[in-house]
Amino acid sequence: MAEIDPWGDVDVGDYDETMAQFGIEPIESVAERLPDDRLVRRGVVFGQRDLDRALDARDAGKPFAVMTGLMPSGRFHFGHLAVVEQVLTFQKMGAAVTLCAADVESYVTRDVSLSDARERVVEEYLLNYVALGLDLDSTDFYFQSGAGNDHHVRSKLFARHVTENEFAATYGGADPAKMTAAFTQYADVLRPQSPERGGPKPTVVPVGIDQDPHVRMTRDVAARFRDADYVKPASTYHRFLRGLQGGKMSSSDPDSYVALTDDVEDAKRKIDRAKTGGRVSVEEHRRKGADIEEDVVFELLAAHLIADDDELERIREEYESGEMLSGELKSIAKERLAAFLREHRRKREAARPEVEQYVAEHTVAEP
Repeated sequence: MAEIDPWGDVDVGDYDETMAQFGIEPIESVAERLPDDRLVRRGVVFGQRDLDRALDARDAGKPFAVMTGLMPSGRFHFGHLAVVEQVLTFQKMGAAVTLCAADVESYVTRDVSLSDARERVVEEYLLNYVALGLDLDSTDFYFQSGAGNDHHVRSKLFARHVTENEFAATYGGADPAKMTAAFTQYADVLRPQSPERGGPKPTVVPVGIDQDPHVRMTRDVAARFRDADYVKPASTYHRFLRGLQGGKMSSSDPDSYVALTDDVEDAKRKIDRAKTGGRVSVEEHRRKGADIEEDVVFELLAAHLIADDDELERIREEYESGEMLSGELKSIAKERLAAFLREHRRKREAARPEVEQYVAEHTVAEP
């Protein structure tokens, strides 16, 4: 069976071991060439593959791209933010952005109708992306179902360059739905390098480690395909946020995450119920301090809600020493979260007319 399933829940116990197993390099090897980035500094983005190719293109003033996809099968939550923030960073560096709405994949692997997928794309993804800073006017956004004949023909041609045994070894099986989704995704990843988009260029794909099977197989296809030139796609890798009760964060469990469209009071209640590293009594906590490695509230603060490193370090020191109680940490998180969600809601509503018009222009009829 495949060690990593891009369609299932993945719990990475040892990131270093996983990196070694699949040939992923530490992000530190190229960190000095990247803009100052909170996710890199704090170890949220931890790995990369061939990222120096894209950075070489940037430094030489040559075209490069960043590509990502969204699976319209659930709500957009804080666990998804790392991908969007990386896309925005590369966009600011000059990368052309490609954004795929994987409605075909959600149809064949998640039983989501194309019409439902399109509605979710607008409400749960595009509005959030634009509110977070994505420039739609300079983005190649498309639905897989409307990607065009050339795109889908390429996905079929790629099948010649992958054996059934390779596919089964990578994904743990070769059922038709997953094969359809995977070959479509290879075409998605290589879309920025298609002839109609300027041809070969370094392309970065920011992913969680669960999507690495797609990256590896696309790199193999890019190297083997002789009917067009492709540069093997590069990739960056980020750590998963843990669920609010500990364990995995799952789109199927609303209590495990805070969605960017959650009501402020609901989000606060989720924080109140979240797992912390506090001790069983105030006395023990004052004596031993918090077990910060077990604290998912601090993890959320560090990943997305506190920008200033000095402030984060002060909170860490006070919490680990026992000076700060877990209730006080949660109060900080609720205050920051409420401010974020209120401002984000305002930006979403401001973006709505632009997004709805844009999607209307990029939607094809459902078969």
